[in-house]
Amino acid sequence: MFALGRPRRILVPRETGPSKRWGNPEPGHAPRPVRVSELRRETADAVTLVLEPEDGVMPAFRAGQYFTHCFEIDGQVVRRAYSLSVPEGGGLACTIKLIPGGWVSSHVHEALQVGSRYRLIGPTGDFLLDEGTGPLRFLAGGSGITPVISLIETALERNPQRDIRLVYASRREADIVFDQRLRELARRHLSLDVVHVLSQPQDGWPGQRGRLDSQRIRGLLGADPATTFYLCGPAGLMQLAAEALHAAGVPAARIRQERFLAAPKAQARPSEPQEILFKQSGRVVTQRPGESILEAGLREGLPLPFSCMVGGCAHCKLQVLEGEVALSEPNCLSPEERAAGFTLACSAYATGPLSVAA
Repeated sequence: MFALGRPRRILVPRETGPSKRWGNPEPGHAPRPVRVSELRRETADAVTLVLEPEDGVMPAFRAGQYFTHCFEIDGQVVRRAYSLSVPEGGGLACTIKLIPGGWVSSHVHEALQVGSRYRLIGPTGDFLLDEGTGPLRFLAGGSGITPVISLIETALERNPQRDIRLVYASRREADIVFDQRLRELARRHLSLDVVHVLSQPQDGWPGQRGRLDSQRIRGLLGADPATTFYLCGPAGLMQLAAEALHAAGVPAARIRQERFLAAPKAQARPSEPQEILFKQSGRVVTQRPGESILEAGLREGLPLPFSCMVGGCAHCKLQVLEGEVALSEPNCLSPEERAAGFTLACSAYATGPLSVAA
């Protein structure tokens, strides 16, 4: 018999972190098989995967969105979210940077080849293009250029005269992803201004040097309240930029951010089966050792929403009514959502009898 003997308490072993990163995908997105048709080395540690859907139907997406890539590695299906690096209607391609010690990115760089097959879920994301005609300002750091180039190319295809400036922070010139592509865009579009800032430039670098601080960010991006600002890159840089823009009077609605979450850290998972009551359906599901709440529910056929399955999109968010969970970190829940008892079904594990509002 299902019984609950504890008050609701959420175990959240994390410090403060980013709030919700992505918007909700359309319901019913099923994994679609794709084939790698081309591998393009952008830099020593960045590769673009050009993909072809196995069914021949190219999925529609919006600039700035991402797909969840489902790779089979060592007998396990592992999911990671990677942004598209092509404009709308430009095919299907994602650019992935190698992370030192990264299990999945190492697999992409070392094991994938032309002809490799795997599955995608999506597209998803609300880091989307302003549909107006006003100026656009982009700040990208490192691999943060990936969704940004999709947005810039789409904006210029729609309006070749649109006032756009990109400030792109990298370590060295060799680390600039899409260097030649950006040069060609700027050559063809006089309305596009590309400013590179290198933190570790070699001798002879003619552009800007050093790290970006608040004053430089305001000077490079401006603070026109009619401009839409896009920030994508390391969390510290985006926080600095957002604070600088806010202090300069830019309305919050004019600042859009895309956060890259690190892969979830391994969480100690319950070693005993646990019963979960899904209140909405009245179903009681037994979570097997090692299973997440989402995996247990899907195994039993419950129509639970999900997308990225790595704690980054919040589409699988549900509220804990009674019981306790352990939650993998990092993830995209805001402090307010945590305080209200929400958890992520894909990253949470019942540690005892549990009741959830789903």
